[in-house]
Amino acid sequence: MATCVNCISLQLVFLLLVFCPYLGSASSLLRDGNIRVVGLPPPVPNEGCKVPPDQWMTQQLDHFDHTNMQTWQQRYFVNASHWIKAGGPVFLMIGGEGKADPSWLAADTEIMINAVKYRALVVFLEHRFYGESHPTSDTSVDNLKYLSSQQGLADLAEFHAFITNKFNLTAANKWICFGGSYPGSLSAWFRIKYPNLVAGAVATSAPVEAKLNFVEYLEVVRDSLATSKQGEDCVNAVSEANIQLTALLKDKSSWPQVEKLF
Repeated sequence: MATCVNCISLQLVFLLLVFCPYLGSASSLLRDGNIRVVGLPPPVPNEGCKVPPDQWMTQQLDHFDHTNMQTWQQRYFVNASHWIKAGGPVFLMIGGEGKADPSWLAADTEIMINAVKYRALVVFLEHRFYGESHPTSDTSVDNLKYLSSQQGLADLAEFHAFITNKFNLTAANKWICFGGSYPGSLSAWFRIKYPNLVAGAVATSAPVEAKLNFVEYLEVVRDSLATSKQGEDCVNAVSEANIQLTALLKDKSSWPQVEKLF
């Protein structure tokens, strides 16, 4: 039984190590080859407000290898119910480490309150590898090389061009991007990397400082684990598993055991 518990703990730590760069206020899990996130529930749509339907655009698999011509279908949502085309701004909601829920565009959320005020077109792009946006058939190690913030930012740039063409936008239609936590970082980085595309960025709770040893995030993970039913027992189990995994990785003779576990 102890061995089984240790194996489960080791696997949990492995998932945390792999997906920590993509985590924000939610916890990521890998099930049946799909990345899923457990986090806050989506907002409740306003009464009588229609939830935007799924829409799809053709996206490049790899934006940085011009010999790779593979494409895939990326999901997005649109709410144009308050938009004035002549000079109305475009609000871009950036998806992150979880399924994109169109309810955010049908409730009294920050972005929609401002959309009503400024008569904006609101668009919402789901992040690659999450929700229904699957660039590859599985999440193997080879395919996860396409899961990065750099690819995500390039997706946003292509989405900008796609929406501009679809709605015949002009320079008068200024873009503002919105995001919180990891999407907040993307929002800030998108403004920095593509200042010609967006006039401003809202980055809520965005960890934008690049750090090799990001211990502060692990503190957030620890606090999140402590809220589980097992509480501190869960925290201690993960901590012990981390120690065990580190020891195994330092010993080359233990690598086959690690490979078998994961």
